[in-house]
Amino acid sequence: MITAPGARWQSAFRWLAGWLWHCRIWLAVWLAAGLVTWVSDTRAIIAVGIACLGLLPGVAGGVWVGLWPGSFERWAAGPWRRYRWRRLMSRRWQSMCRNARLAERQVINRRNLQGDRQSVETWRCPRLQQVRTSSHAVELIIRARPGQTVAELEAGVERIASTLDAVAFRSWPVSGSVITAELIMTDLLTTPVNASMPEAVLVDGVRLGRAQSGRDWWLPITGRHTLCVGCSGSGKGSILWGICAGLSPAVHADAVRLWGVDLKAGVELAMGRNVFSAFAKTPDNALRLLTVLGGILQQRGESMAGSVRQHQARPGDPLHVLVIDELAALTAYAPSEIRRDAERLLSLILTQGRALGVVVVAFVQDPRKEIVAMRGLFTQTIALRLRSREETVMVLGEGMTQRAPAHRISPAGPGTGWLVEETGQVDRVRADYWPDPLIRQVVHHYPARAVVDLPPDENTETLAGDPALGGTGRSGRRPRAPRQTSRRAI
Repeated sequence: MITAPGARWQSAFRWLAGWLWHCRIWLAVWLAAGLVTWVSDTRAIIAVGIACLGLLPGVAGGVWVGLWPGSFERWAAGPWRRYRWRRLMSRRWQSMCRNARLAERQVINRRNLQGDRQSVETWRCPRLQQVRTSSHAVELIIRARPGQTVAELEAGVERIASTLDAVAFRSWPVSGSVITAELIMTDLLTTPVNASMPEAVLVDGVRLGRAQSGRDWWLPITGRHTLCVGCSGSGKGSILWGICAGLSPAVHADAVRLWGVDLKAGVELAMGRNVFSAFAKTPDNALRLLTVLGGILQQRGESMAGSVRQHQARPGDPLHVLVIDELAALTAYAPSEIRRDAERLLSLILTQGRALGVVVVAFVQDPRKEIVAMRGLFTQTIALRLRSREETVMVLGEGMTQRAPAHRISPAGPGTGWLVEETGQVDRVRADYWPDPLIRQVVHHYPARAVVDLPPDENTETLAGDPALGGTGRSGRRPRAPRQTSRRAI
C-alpha cells in the first residue's frame, strides 16, 4: 500500500512526540544540568551541546520513519516491539496470572532454624513454556498448574488479552494440559486490500483474503457446503466473487462448473455471466436449474455406486458448485409451489452432494429458521457483520457471542467476519475487495467451456427422465441435453 507523503510526516511527528514523552525524565535531567552549568561555569556551551545530543536519536528516528517507514519497521520498531512484548510477558507473568484468576494461593507450613512453625504464603501459577512474537502478535504456550484444567486456562486467556490491551485473541489445546494462546496486538484487517487476477487452477479451495494472524485465508470448497450470513453492506460480494473468480481458471479447464442463482434480477451475478455454466434470475428458471442439477446428482450417484465413495474432480468430470445470492428470495419469498419444490431439491443436494461432487455456496441476510429452514445442513458458516447477539448464536452456535462477536464488527470494515474452523476454534478474517473492472477481466480471460441450456417450463417435469442428466428414462419427453461449447480464451 502506498502512503501519502503527508501521512508519512504525520506518523513521523507522532513517533517523535512519543519518543520525547518516553524520554522526558532524561531530557529534564539534561536541561537541568545545562542550566546549572550555564549559571555556575563558563563551559555552558559544551554542557548545552551535550544535552542537545540527546535529541539527535529522536530527530533521526523521525526522519527515518517519515522517509523509509518499511525499513524503520523492519530494523528498528519491529525488533524493539517484539523484545518489549517478550520482556513484559516474562517479568509480569505471575501478576497477570493472579489478575486473570489463573493462579492459586497456597499456604506452606515450615520450621525455621529455631524449630518454630511458620506459615509461608505462595502462589502457584501456570507455567509459561514459550513466548513467540511476530510483527503484530504474541503466541504463548502455557502449561496448566497441578489441578487446573485446559478449560480454565482458556477462560483466563481472555483476561490476559484484556490486561495487555490486545485487539483480539484465540486459544486452542495442544495436549491435555497445554494450550497455545494467540494475542493479536495490532489489527492488520483495518486496511482494505484489492484482489488480484487468479492464475492457478484450484479446485479444493480458494484464497479469499487474510486472517487476523496475518496468514492467507483459504476457504475449502470440495466436500463442503458453505453458508455466508451478513446484513446489507457487510461485504458478501467480496466473498462471492472471491469464490467464483478464484475457481475461474478451473472453470475454464472444465474441472469446475459454476451454477448461478440470483433472484435480485441478476444484478450481482450477471456481470460474470460467462463464467457460469447455467444462470437463473427468476424463480421459474431457478427451479429448472435445481432440477437439472438434481438429475446430475442422481446420474453421478449411480455411476459411483460400488466403485468410489468420494468424487475426485477432473476435466470432463467436474466439481459442480451451486452459487445462490440471497437464498431467502428462493426459500422464503418465492411463490409457494416454487418454494416447496426448491426447498426439496436444495435439501437433496445438501444431504447427498458432498460425496458426489456437488456443493452449495449460499448467501443470505436473515439467518432465521423460517427463512433458511435447511440452515443446519451447511457444513461451514461464515458470519459477517450481524445485527444482534441472537443472530450470532444462530449462525455460529451457542457460546460464540464472546469468542466470535460478529454483531460487533464495524460497518467501516466490509468483508470482515468470523468463522469456525474444523478444530472448533474461531478466527477473524477479511476478504479482499473485487472491483467491477477486475471481475470483467476475470470473466473475459476464463469463460466457462460447458454451457447448459435450461429447458422450457413445460419440460421441467421431464428432466428426471432424461438419461443424459442422470434420470431413469421413465419420462416420455426428452429435453435438450447440456450443450458443450468452446469459447476461445483471450
